[in-house]
Amino acid sequence: MLQMTERARESFKSTLQLVEDPDAMLRIGRTDSGLGLFPDTQKDDDQVILHDGRALLLIDQEVSETLADTTIDVEDHADGPRFVVRR
Repeated sequence: MLQMTERARESFKSTLQLVEDPDAMLRIGRTDSGLGLFPDTQKDDDQVILHDGRALLLIDQEVSETLADTTIDVEDHADGPRFVVRR
């Protein structure tokens, strides 16, 4: 089962507030360089992570299987926060 730290939830919530489309959520999905975080809309087979009663994070079925039994967290880096996945 995928877990998410409270720090990650708060960080994603802050990031989502910067997205102009009110129907968009954040998605963890595949990019050319691995997994990335980007605004997107919900699809039928998405796993939806809630925070404070609002849909916050979308994860498609394939990525959800990859992230099974992991914890999503956020770490501070010189160029800003980055999400990390831990087993």
